[in-house]
Amino acid sequence: MKKVILAVVIFAAVLSVVVLKCKCISISNSVTTSQGSVNNAYILESRRQNLFDYLRNRKDKSALSEIAEILSLDPDDTVALWAKGEILRRNYEFEKARVIFNKILAQQPDYAQAAISLSYIKYHERNYDEAIGLLTPLLKRKDLERENLALAYMLLGSINAKRASEGGLISKVIYGTRIKNYFEKAKELGPDLAEVRLGLGTFYLLAPAIIGGASDKAIEELKYAIKLAPDFATPHARLAQAYKEIGDPDNYNFYLNRALQLDPENEVAKEIR
Repeated sequence: MKKVILAVVIFAAVLSVVVLKCKCISISNSVTTSQGSVNNAYILESRRQNLFDYLRNRKDKSALSEIAEILSLDPDDTVALWAKGEILRRNYEFEKARVIFNKILAQQPDYAQAAISLSYIKYHERNYDEAIGLLTPLLKRKDLERENLALAYMLLGSINAKRASEGGLISKVIYGTRIKNYFEKAKELGPDLAEVRLGLGTFYLLAPAIIGGASDKAIEELKYAIKLAPDFATPHARLAQAYKEIGDPDNYNFYLNRALQLDPENEVAKEIR
């Protein structure tokens, strides 16, 4: 009888150790999983920041590598998917980009970057009302980051500039008087955005003197855009155009060739050749 009792006690003790060990393994696995999740979140956030920096500096090849790394960790990462669409947009693959932006906005209607990128496509297609319709809600948002707000104002300036140039006298009066204010507001909000400096520089280059056009100011803004993003082709092309306007063929050829090296399909460079 004593042997039976002793056996039961030993079995119970062993069972307790096994249960305790299982609990420890379970807790250990839980901690490991939690640490893994934290590490992945940290890696993703770090890579997203790198991605934004690459995009801002127009280093699109590096951005594509970062996108691939992020999507390997999270195939549904919104930032990486938007960035993929943005690079497609920059490469004039508008239909592929549009699919991505529409999908993002269907799931997250407040995703500002996708709305701005899609607005650019609408602007490029001369669907100005639709482009403005995407931008207008952004102007009312108090939580919108300053740089996104700056890009929205920059696009509004570009849209009004197109409408002024394509319309008759009344259109030139209505839209032409708004352009500079939009670009200056964009500069106030995002002074270190190459796109904003490009927009304002283009305004100074193409606008008549009566509403603020000035070659010297155009050159100043476009040079600053290049300083901010040396791999951005369009400021080089516009700067070439500015030098052509003031009769400086050496600088015209230098900046035009640089624009075409950076982007052989650049629309502005092709237009001014």
